[in-house]
Amino acid sequence: MRVKIEEIQGLEPLTVSEAIKPETMAEYLADAGGFSLARATPLTVTFKRVSGRVLVRGGFVGNFSVPCKRCLSDETIEVPVDFSLRMVEEARRSEEDDAQAGEGAGGGTGRRKKRTKQQKKDDDGEAEIAASFELDEIDAEPFDGKTIDLDPIVREQVLLALPVAVVCREDCKGLCTVCGQNLNESDCGHAGKKEVDVRLAKLKDIKLKN
Repeated sequence: MRVKIEEIQGLEPLTVSEAIKPETMAEYLADAGGFSLARATPLTVTFKRVSGRVLVRGGFVGNFSVPCKRCLSDETIEVPVDFSLRMVEEARRSEEDDAQAGEGAGGGTGRRKKRTKQQKKDDDGEAEIAASFELDEIDAEPFDGKTIDLDPIVREQVLLALPVAVVCREDCKGLCTVCGQNLNESDCGHAGKKEVDVRLAKLKDIKLKN
């Protein structure tokens, strides 16, 4: 999903909804350890200009297929993916970083630049949603000042939302280490028996001299 900054007019939020393409999600999950998308609600994202930055809130709910960690049976889990970010123009972010560094070096006693009319207007908009957003506590992401590309952001948020491992049930018995039988389905009879590795079987015929 790409949104041009000019589409976000004034203080009114822009809401965009888009279906998640299976091929796009497949690219996101290429290195996710066996996860694949079964189905998902549309990705809905709201953009709002605040104090020269763009606040982005979005999310969707996905149903993902993944093998059980123990028995490898396919399981489907529901994963909500939600995110809140503040998009900062790269040039502006550099200026803010320089300003913070200057304040730190000068003990915070340096003179502040006067705010422009536009900044004051933007700050008024910030006050309107102060109860909803704490700007300094929301992760910042840089953008070129013209277009916001959400694809890498959504990919990162999906990977962060997925669990490290999934089991079909808490008492999953897993697979037999000898024959590979799913022990949840039937008992192959190998449990408790000591099986000799065929690569080492010949060693039992060796007789050692005293």
